[in-house]
Amino acid sequence: MPQMTKNREKQRVKKLGGDMQAPPVNTAPSNEQGDKYAMLLFYSAEALAGLLLVGGTAFSVTKFIQALNAHPLDWATCIWMTVALAFTFIVARSLAWLAVLGSVLLAGKLNAWQSMEDISRKAQKMQKIMPSGSAWASMVLAQSLASRGKYKEAAEVAEAEWQLNGSTDKNDQTLGPTCAIASFAYQMESDMKNALIWNDRTITTLGRAVENLKKPKKGLMANAMSAQSGQYVAQVQTQLGAAYFGNANIYFQQMNYRQAKENYRKTIEVMSQASDSPQKNEILKVAKEQMQRLKHS
Repeated sequence: MPQMTKNREKQRVKKLGGDMQAPPVNTAPSNEQGDKYAMLLFYSAEALAGLLLVGGTAFSVTKFIQALNAHPLDWATCIWMTVALAFTFIVARSLAWLAVLGSVLLAGKLNAWQSMEDISRKAQKMQKIMPSGSAWASMVLAQSLASRGKYKEAAEVAEAEWQLNGSTDKNDQTLGPTCAIASFAYQMESDMKNALIWNDRTITTLGRAVENLKKPKKGLMANAMSAQSGQYVAQVQTQLGAAYFGNANIYFQQMNYRQAKENYRKTIEVMSQASDSPQKNEILKVAKEQMQRLKHS
């Protein structure tokens, strides 16, 4: 009789906690024509950025040296060429980033996952010149791999990104979703220990992101973007609440009711500040139901 009761309790926990069901895996081949278009756009834009960098640098340095050797010294040209050189670097760097962004978005639209992943890997190697862009590329790569059932590879991408940016808050807005993807990947592999670790990392990074986004900004541009920033904070709150909810479900399945209750409580607290969406409503509904069941736990 005690064994039957124990089995019924396990079934109840499994049912209420909610199993992580594997979503449909993308088994479709990459769109070859789309891959060609995306790679063409990427290499063309990168080549343009390279030409701009080389040409602008050569022009600025040549004029600077001429002004430096002039008698009397041409201070105005020296200053302007220094500004021109800095501007060249900024524009070339921006163009290199747009090459990544534009080609990846094009590849995604054309269902060309091969080029999307290849370009994302190339962008990861540009971490020194565009750290935020590299972090975004890692997120895209991890997401693409996970969607194709490459869970181990997706987790490895997330781990590498965590080693780079986990100790800083500069790229939390992309690192947070990357951590969430890793947690999902481990759940698909039935590795709940690592799933919890990555959910905690998601909570850490997105929590920092929310705090930074809520800090008052100064300047005309900041004031103009304040309303949009508020909407974005609400969206990040949804991701943060989902991470707490994921932790709560895992703890619930493990019959760790104290931790489950605490994470459901945090889910409700965070989700109450999130933007309205079907996901928010469903998570809030389940979290409140679970809190009632765990009321005396």
